[in-house]
Amino acid sequence: MTSSLKAWGTFLALLWLQCRLLVHGNDIPRREFMAKHHLNPSQEFHAYKCDVLMRERALEHQTSHLFLYTLWYKIEQICVSGNWKNWFKNTYIWAQGPIRVLKCHRESFANSYRESRSYSYVQFHCSMGGYVDSIEDIKIIEPLFY
Repeated sequence: MTSSLKAWGTFLALLWLQCRLLVHGNDIPRREFMAKHHLNPSQEFHAYKCDVLMRERALEHQTSHLFLYTLWYKIEQICVSGNWKNWFKNTYIWAQGPIRVLKCHRESFANSYRESRSYSYVQFHCSMGGYVDSIEDIKIIEPLFY
């Protein structure tokens, strides 16, 4: 009797750990996406520089990269369908409104990045967990010059 209780206890403990990993495992790609692509609106958009951002976020190896200048919750809500109970999963969603985008592109034969800024519609991919995990496409509405 006690051995079967120990077996059930061990089984339930392992099941609980597995569920916890699944719940918190979905959080990692979301946090990585935000760390790589989100620009905090507490600083002026024109103050962000590609050379600094690419170095600070350890993205120097990439030839191009997109940064999004918007409130974090607007990105978080992209995959929410109508109410908080339904989430878009493994699908592509266009943002409801334009977002300020800073595109950094490495100049050939140079160790610096060329910047282009715009208001753009952005298409995101929603992961199986219901969170944004990548930028799929952009449509430029208006270039921004500073």
